[in-house]
Amino acid sequence: MELIKAIIVDDEPNARKALRGLLNDNFEEIQIVADCSDVPEAVKTINKYKPDLVFLDIDMPGYSGFELLDFFDEHQIWFKIIFVTAYSQHSLKAFESSAVDYILKPVRLEHMRRALKKANFLPSDTIQYKVLRDNLSQQQDKKVVLQTSETIYVVNQDDIIFIQAEGSYTKIITVTHGVLTITKKLLDFEYLETDGPFFRTHRSYLVNLNHVKKIDKKDFVLIMSNEAQVHLAQDKKNQLIERFTV
Repeated sequence: MELIKAIIVDDEPNARKALRGLLNDNFEEIQIVADCSDVPEAVKTINKYKPDLVFLDIDMPGYSGFELLDFFDEHQIWFKIIFVTAYSQHSLKAFESSAVDYILKPVRLEHMRRALKKANFLPSDTIQYKVLRDNLSQQQDKKVVLQTSETIYVVNQDDIIFIQAEGSYTKIITVTHGVLTITKKLLDFEYLETDGPFFRTHRSYLVNLNHVKKIDKKDFVLIMSNEAQVHLAQDKKNQLIERFTV
């Protein structure tokens, strides 16, 4: 079994101790080579041990966890980051949009298992962290990171016309990039409903209301800005009309 070298970065000693204990007791493939109390110490430790994985707190004195990446050139970021955060539910939408791995404090075993499985220890792409930081700064044009089998796309939310379920895949229909096929389920994009002009019209569709041209109430169909027709479930009709009349 190949060991995964990891470090823990958190300014709270008890948090570092608890996380180390959880990992040591349940994940024999993970070797904690060091833990650090701040970002400058973490930079030195990363350069020394060359870890595969960094468990990184965000709110720390001096430098925040986000600023860790400022100490490295893009080609130097070979390690994967899992943020360990006490951020609010609202802020977590930014993590989802950016496709960045995170675990909520207090850390639970099932959440750690899910994050480690998702991380899969491929090299991180700094695009994801830039989008995360931009979205958390409450910029007007929020972005979504969309990963196909070959490419990572950074798309403005308003560039998305609608999202369609295709079995275990999802099709993202966009203005700029055409149709993107993502290896995620529609369920993984439901957070957009509470963070933008998106509405679940049907079990297979999530639409951007800014791209709706016409609502056919008789046939339960939406005509989108690209002339595509999207199904509208009968029990969603009144809710949708309310969204346009508020």
